[in-house]
Amino acid sequence: MTAGRPPRRAGFRSSQGRARAEGPGGDMARTARKLSLAGAAGMLAVTLAACASGGGGGGASGSGSGPIKIGGTLGLTGILSASSQEYQAVYQDWAKQVNASGGLLGRKVVMDIKNDNSTPSTAQSEYQTLLTSDNVDLLLAPYATFIGAPIVPMVKSAGKILFNGGFVGKQYFQQADGWMVGTYTYQEPDYTRGLFEAIKGLPPSQRPTKVGILTNDNPFTLVARDGYQGQGGAIRYANQDGLKVVFSQTYSATTTDFTAALQRAQAQGVDMLVILGLPNDEDAIVKQAHVLGFTPKVMCTCGSQATTLPNWPQLGAATNGVIGTTVAWPNQHNPGMQTVVNFAKARGESVVPTYDFVAYASLQVIQQAVEGAKTLNQQKLRAYIHSHTFKTVIGDIRYNADGTTPFSEVITQTVNGRQQPVWPGSVATAKLTAP
Repeated sequence: MTAGRPPRRAGFRSSQGRARAEGPGGDMARTARKLSLAGAAGMLAVTLAACASGGGGGGASGSGSGPIKIGGTLGLTGILSASSQEYQAVYQDWAKQVNASGGLLGRKVVMDIKNDNSTPSTAQSEYQTLLTSDNVDLLLAPYATFIGAPIVPMVKSAGKILFNGGFVGKQYFQQADGWMVGTYTYQEPDYTRGLFEAIKGLPPSQRPTKVGILTNDNPFTLVARDGYQGQGGAIRYANQDGLKVVFSQTYSATTTDFTAALQRAQAQGVDMLVILGLPNDEDAIVKQAHVLGFTPKVMCTCGSQATTLPNWPQLGAATNGVIGTTVAWPNQHNPGMQTVVNFAKARGESVVPTYDFVAYASLQVIQQAVEGAKTLNQQKLRAYIHSHTFKTVIGDIRYNADGTTPFSEVITQTVNGRQQPVWPGSVATAKLTAP
């Protein structure tokens, strides 16, 4: 979910200030430098292993008789465990379905998903194992950009495609040069794009004029705020629409009390609050704003699809009027939609988590690519993927050259405990409202 290089910020600071970003692994800037060195070492190790085996990243032809191994890591323990377990459940259910239908290329599918403990260094070690001693045929990306970023050069060096339903990161897709293909339908510079389009449909008297932005000091959320290479970002979208950004603060990953920041935003007359965070802190901000009686015309949890996650209804009245984002909605009736909806219902989820959609779509791309190209050869699969359209639960995918999908987004709003899509018009079942 995260993207971009971690800058040195922390605490509550203005978007122009310098600070330190303290995350679960300590200072993110120092961590980024360590990841860069570790990633380089990993690339060398994987390259040497590939050369020693004579594989050159080509992969098998698909004519073998043994099982097809699909590998990856997830943070099944640690800070990413709740979301990672959602991914794991989707992977396991899909493999069960595929094997019941004869597998891929007539071979059984085996999922080799290792626990990276929500730690970048562990993920790198496990991917080296997957690429060398485990010899997996296909690779799934881990969850979260700070985990996945150093994996990208390793996988590319090994000549493997990284099927990525786990994180966003425009710069990492560019670095991968087509060796990574994603299923998030909006990258971080466009996280708030649908929101700003949606509010244009409000009556003039209901439209906000003063924007406040609260941003987790995390690589992908900073890009969601600031844009990438002069494109996108909440600040730019606000300026383009003639809205004034009167408040912008960055908070550290360890922040739990947002009262002072919300009071400052309220004092500045903010009537549109954009929250660019991770699920837990977005939930905390929404709850604390409700306690303070801070009810801007527009409030969006625009960082982590928090409104689609199972704990969202538990926030009760605090969710009323809050806007969220996701990649698809059940009324689109895309291929596999009913399967995913039924899967979520069986898990007691009233709204399909975004993670279910992107995870399942990645597996659909894998299945269609392998069966269409009739091979596991990575070069041939890559060529097939970049020249064909894939029918998935998030819609038809025709990949951009860098492995990202064309932009699409669904904007939702929770009113009286019910969450409905309000944008785009082709998906909307309700109109966006503002207090």
